[in-house]
Amino acid sequence: MLARTFTDEVIDEVIDAAGVREKRFRLLPARLMVLFTLACWLFTRTGYVGVLAKLVDAHLVGGARGWSMPGTEAIGRARERLGPEPLGRLFAKVAGPSGSPEMPGVFYRGLRVATVDGFTLDVKNTEENAAHFGRGGNGSPSANPYPQLRALLLAESGTRSLLAAAHGPCTVGEKTLALDLLPALGPGMLVLADRNFISWKLWTKAVATGADLCWRVPASFTLTPTTVLDDGTYLSVLNPPRKKDGDPVTVRIIEYSVTTRAAHDTDAADGNGEEVSELFVLATTLLDPAQAPAEDLADLYHLRWQAETGIGDLKGQRGGPEQVLRSKKPATVTAEFYAMLRLPGDP
Repeated sequence: MLARTFTDEVIDEVIDAAGVREKRFRLLPARLMVLFTLACWLFTRTGYVGVLAKLVDAHLVGGARGWSMPGTEAIGRARERLGPEPLGRLFAKVAGPSGSPEMPGVFYRGLRVATVDGFTLDVKNTEENAAHFGRGGNGSPSANPYPQLRALLLAESGTRSLLAAAHGPCTVGEKTLALDLLPALGPGMLVLADRNFISWKLWTKAVATGADLCWRVPASFTLTPTTVLDDGTYLSVLNPPRKKDGDPVTVRIIEYSVTTRAAHDTDAADGNGEEVSELFVLATTLLDPAQAPAEDLADLYHLRWQAETGIGDLKGQRGGPEQVLRSKKPATVTAEFYAMLRLPGDP
């Protein structure tokens, strides 16, 4: 399966671009180690030697052709020689949209809809990993027992195909990581994001790519109406932190709540079983209600939960939410992270 998806030509291309081609014969050449790093996510409960044994021809094991099964330490050193760049390049090479206009949820009025969402991964508890990635507290007074990698994904709505990824230590915020996703944004896209992302700086940088935005606004974010539109939405401005940073930016604000009714409640008049959600506030670059009705954008925003579901599926397929990345050093953690994203069958 790996060989069909990632051909020798593709793997050789990323190895050569990264400059990590071996200069002498090795038991563990770079091409094999790329496949090995990918295969570790297929066999998360298997040790290094066991994973390697599933990849090599049976007649190589046992000394034929001058090849003998390396030990765990040798495999670890080979992974360090490979480094993270080939796996990062492999991800960049195959990442991209897969949806067509006919597929539900992929486009909105000619704009390809994409979602930004983040998550964390526990990594092996070594001194090097702890020093590089830090330990998230998960809101508790005590630190996480494992160092944590923070990741941010840009995914196509409707298909959940990954368009771009960013990662870093858990001490780096999502707004900072989002800057690394900006090269994947562009004209003809509508990007959804939750309330962790909105700020004048990130908004203006994202808008500069040519993409349209629809982001949730947190309750602590004050936006004063400047013009009330016919549909009840209103225009407001995002102000820069300092006047010298730039000009205010006009945004359209949509406020709404969601009413739900219990499945057994069939009496629409008495209201029994109804619950009204918290207030949702969205900011968007789509200023014209005729072009983008408020109800449409509210529906679109809730499609972003597909991305969270996709991430949950991704982590579940890779060993469950309790999975701890097995790499002992930050560079090999990075390679393992990119391998996690690019296995065949990913959403």
